[in-house]
Amino acid sequence: MKSMLRGLLAALVLALAAPAPARAQGAADFFRGKTLHIVLGVGVGGGFDAYAHMFAPHIAKALGANVVVETLPGAGQLIAINRVYAAPPDGLNIMLLNGTPAALAQIIEQDNARFDLARMEHLGIVNASPSIWLAGPKSGLATPADALKPGRKILFGGTGPTGGLADPAAMTCEALRLQCKIVIGYKSSSDVVLAAERGEIDSVYTSDSSALHYDRSGRVKAIATMARERSTLLPDVPTLFELTKIPPEDAWIFDFRTDLDELGRIFVTTPGVPLDRLTVLREALHNILVDPAIVAEGAAAERYINYRDWETAQKMMRGALRDVPPDRKARVRQAIMEKFK
Repeated sequence: MKSMLRGLLAALVLALAAPAPARAQGAADFFRGKTLHIVLGVGVGGGFDAYAHMFAPHIAKALGANVVVETLPGAGQLIAINRVYAAPPDGLNIMLLNGTPAALAQIIEQDNARFDLARMEHLGIVNASPSIWLAGPKSGLATPADALKPGRKILFGGTGPTGGLADPAAMTCEALRLQCKIVIGYKSSSDVVLAAERGEIDSVYTSDSSALHYDRSGRVKAIATMARERSTLLPDVPTLFELTKIPPEDAWIFDFRTDLDELGRIFVTTPGVPLDRLTVLREALHNILVDPAIVAEGAAAERYINYRDWETAQKMMRGALRDVPPDRKARVRQAIMEKFK
């Protein structure tokens, strides 16, 4: 009997130890010939769309899959996040997420944010960048000082309250105590920039990589960086701290938003995807995002890659979602959701 038990135990140990390579191979085989969706929460034409289409053929080659970029604009990317969060956990829906406003929506408990970013499976950060204030040619804004003039009212634009365009505008208006109105409902950053170019609105916020593209085009002008340090891509654009004197009771708003900016563009997928498939996805994206040729390809298109692995991304996201003091959360929520409509 003891001999039989020892034999069964030995067989069990071998069964548990042996299949790891086979499981890994099976997970790799799973993606071959399947259709994998890169889901975006914004419309076509903006920075996220450009990044997704740049990565799609490389992901397809790495996995042997058919890769489709799917845009689901609306509610400042929350519709898309909710969809990916609730999708079957098969690894065939990944999202290039704007981590900054997504975390903000969860922090301020936005009503239609039906997800927990701490539970989503993180695949890695593509890049992170500060937010840049851009002014339209008909706005009369050469510097933020022009916005501070008595009686001046500023129109900003965005996709949704926490879509990455409107929320830095709301925080700027709150911290600098500006008279503002924020018009939301645009499908992408490119649509908002077009509105600023036409004079329908005065200003828009974008990431520095997108701002570099728009500023060089001459359509809008970068006038300030929302951070304590200048952007490496736009070193001639001063920070709001350089341009205006911000008292401590208001400066924390910018510091809070700047810390969230470190989350950047994150690849995530549905909670509960099997570990072996997650490993395949994470390794594929790692190899793509550190490939010098692909990094150079992005730089040539002014779509820069500053990769951070999935463990770093997950740690940063969980840190960002830690408790914010109730009084500060209430002030941020009021500014974003109510004050500048």
